[in-house]
Amino acid sequence: MVTRSLGLSLLDRVKDLELPLRRWILPDRFHRVEVETDSRCNRSCHYCPVAVAPRPVHKMSEELFTSIVDQLVEIGFHGRFSPHFFGEPLLDERLPDLVRIVKARLPRVQVVVYTNGDLLTPDRSRALLQAGVSLFIVTFEEGHSRAWKRTEPGLSRRERRHFLVRDFDRDVKRPFNRGGLIRFPGRELHQKACIAPASTLVVDAWGKVRLCPNDYAGEVEWGDLAMHRLADIWARPDYHELRQALLRGEFTRPICRACVGLEERTPMAVNPPRVAS
Repeated sequence: MVTRSLGLSLLDRVKDLELPLRRWILPDRFHRVEVETDSRCNRSCHYCPVAVAPRPVHKMSEELFTSIVDQLVEIGFHGRFSPHFFGEPLLDERLPDLVRIVKARLPRVQVVVYTNGDLLTPDRSRALLQAGVSLFIVTFEEGHSRAWKRTEPGLSRRERRHFLVRDFDRDVKRPFNRGGLIRFPGRELHQKACIAPASTLVVDAWGKVRLCPNDYAGEVEWGDLAMHRLADIWARPDYHELRQALLRGEFTRPICRACVGLEERTPMAVNPPRVAS
């Protein structure tokens, strides 16, 4: 099992280095894709808008999912693929089959599953690892869940290396406020620039390309992959200009200004940290 001290600190270091690379060196190309296959979530975590404004229930069709994967093949994508947005991916009983579709068509990608861990079992974990999952990032609201306490002992040491586990209030020091929808007094995030839209393509369960991983309410829609090609959506001049502006630290949209701490919006919820003493 990967711990906070090793896994998350390395991720934080990579993020710190990525901004100057994206601004000056790397081409305008995403290397992370998030494709939500199921909008449902079984929890109401205090750090997530799902707790106060659940979205409608919807499953992406396998036909659309496969089309998106095929379009990623066409553009030569080989980064990180995550089957989630704000839905809990393990609620989708098709997940092992969907992961196999990804790995069969995109063998070089890393499939990373973000989950609350409630539906993990040793057998299910093993099945997903065999299907092609590279890493599980398991986030707990208040300490390790019962499911994880039952699952971890049933995994081999080698299998546990594919799990990064974290407690939200202890390990996420500066959480994203999801475009101002959730407020964390004393833990506000302040950024001079933003790489999220430039590095990550986000597709919700309806096939809509959203602004970034923090656009929970779907304030920005760049295109519908049920009708438009992924490459054409990414090439939109206004989408390109927004990505470049955010890399320069120019925040023109209210959702972006709220997200980086330049202004406040009326939040859905105010959530103080619940760090155990």
